[in-house]
Amino acid sequence: MKKIALIMDGWKRFFTYAWPAGILQKIHETNEEINLYIFNSSGDWSWDADYNAGEYNIYKLPNFDDFDGIIMDLNNIRYPEVVSEIAEIVRNTRKPAISISNKLPGFYYVGIDNRKSMLTIMEHLYSAHSCRRFWFIMGPKSNYENNIRANALKEFMQTHHLDYEENDFYFESYEYTCGYRGFNYLVSRLGEKEKLPDAIVCASDNIAVGVLEAAGKMGYHVPEDFRVTGFDDFDKAAFYSPKITTVGHIREDIGYLCADLLMRIWDGKPVEKYNYTESHYVYWDSCGCKNNTQIDQIEHAKGQILYDIEATDFEEQVLGLEYALLNCKSIQEISACIPACIPAFQCDAIYLVLDEHINDFHKDLTYFNQSLIDDGKFHIQGYPETMSVEFAYDMKKGVIDDKQTIDSLFPMFDYQEKGGMDFLFMPLHFRQYTIGYFVIRNAVYLLKKQYLSRVMNVLTSAMRNLYEKEKLGYMNQILADMNVKDAMTGLYNRLGFQKLVCSLFDEKKSKGENLLIMFVDMDRLKYINDNFGHDYGDSAIRIIASTIMEHCGKNDIPVRNGGDEFIIVRENMEPESYEEMISRMRNAVTRKARQHQLPFDLTFSVGAVSTDMTSDQTLDDYIRIADETMYEEKTRKKANRV
Repeated sequence: MKKIALIMDGWKRFFTYAWPAGILQKIHETNEEINLYIFNSSGDWSWDADYNAGEYNIYKLPNFDDFDGIIMDLNNIRYPEVVSEIAEIVRNTRKPAISISNKLPGFYYVGIDNRKSMLTIMEHLYSAHSCRRFWFIMGPKSNYENNIRANALKEFMQTHHLDYEENDFYFESYEYTCGYRGFNYLVSRLGEKEKLPDAIVCASDNIAVGVLEAAGKMGYHVPEDFRVTGFDDFDKAAFYSPKITTVGHIREDIGYLCADLLMRIWDGKPVEKYNYTESHYVYWDSCGCKNNTQIDQIEHAKGQILYDIEATDFEEQVLGLEYALLNCKSIQEISACIPACIPAFQCDAIYLVLDEHINDFHKDLTYFNQSLIDDGKFHIQGYPETMSVEFAYDMKKGVIDDKQTIDSLFPMFDYQEKGGMDFLFMPLHFRQYTIGYFVIRNAVYLLKKQYLSRVMNVLTSAMRNLYEKEKLGYMNQILADMNVKDAMTGLYNRLGFQKLVCSLFDEKKSKGENLLIMFVDMDRLKYINDNFGHDYGDSAIRIIASTIMEHCGKNDIPVRNGGDEFIIVRENMEPESYEEMISRMRNAVTRKARQHQLPFDLTFSVGAVSTDMTSDQTLDDYIRIADETMYEEKTRKKANRV
């Protein structure tokens, strides 16, 4: 089974559905044994550089050496260093790699011929409509395709000896607002006797709509006052008034050609370095052309109505999801809400893979640990060596209970059936801090419907809220424990003894239920301090304390009574069980002393007494008896050493 990796960055929060759709179309047609793995970020919509770093880190997840071919669409990434880093990683794999719509050194190219397309549009305006003076409203300067289009426009002007200035170009984005602001800016530069240009050439249909709107508000009419062209042949070009002259292409053809190119490379067939899909030119009213193509306005309106109904229904499902998430007490509950609340989430399976640090606050936390509350424990660059599959849900089988720890994408996300399967990987992060990733098997429907960005935003917010709530609970517990727990060992201190043991003793006495009081004392602390230093003495105390804690049940009360003295209060137990517990504790202390490479033998003495709640003896009486019993053992040890 071959594997193709597809690297994409969404336009704003929209997914480029056409690329995977075209790739999978080719795979399904050929019935090849190929799976598609999509690594998608949404770093284009936010101006928060830290957030975008968290998005782009998804590209550090895969080991691209595991793939047989790699396809990259990096056009929407605003950070040149990110593009360069990804390209270098892919280049170093020496695997067949294709760059979509961006000519990068060392890669095959697949895309439309932007230069030819712009030259064709300009030739039409020049020859068919006698246009000689132009304005150009373009996309971002950082975008490769936009620069090719802009350079083609300048080439045409120079070749035809037409005058132009750099200020005739306005660069911003591919959005409606670019066209609106660009037109207003260029008009504001006109002198009193200067006229509007013959034509305004736009780098996208969105820009063209912005130009037409701005012009209309100023009282201008298109094409009477000037002509306008767009690019992309989106629906708005055909259904706007006036209809917009544009350049079109079937976007799925790019993905299809990418897959075809990789298959030919694998088969050892010769391929071209640069590969172009077909473009078509649609001349409409905005440039003054008459086009007899019939536009089905009714069918379009029907589609818009159905889309609005579907979008409203989905938004209601998302609101239901948000409400359900408010009551979730675990990551697993959060994840399970997605298929439960959103029937429209059509796919085969979903997986939630997380950094195991996300569960830090679920552990038995004895000490305050600054690193636990610091988000810096999460990765900014790359992912942990091992991660936890916190949730897996198969749409046919339901929740998969087998929680796994994985150290790579494979074999977890292998799929061995013919005909191709796709896996979509999306980053989960708290701004720049990566907490994991979300995986969807067979996600093409969701990509087409553009549902995922809304769900991912809700999911991440819920996880962040839960994490912060757990962190706050941890901090509150630490604050509550500060008065009653010993800072060095985490055991209860004397104040804790007074609050917990005394009240427990009174409660048990009222019920006639007995307790076991144990008094533990570390052997030879003074000798250790005098001969090896107090640091070794402190280490020895911590070893004894940690061993006591490990062998106490949740209802037991372990107390550090003094420097090397400890008290354990627990439910009464049979003598055999008591002896077994003490034996295990002694073995554990010996083992830990070896692990810490202590230069002395570490032992302790212990005494115990069972209470008789029918007697008049007090808690202090029983502690004294346990202490005396312990001292008897210590005395015997001293005698044996002599």
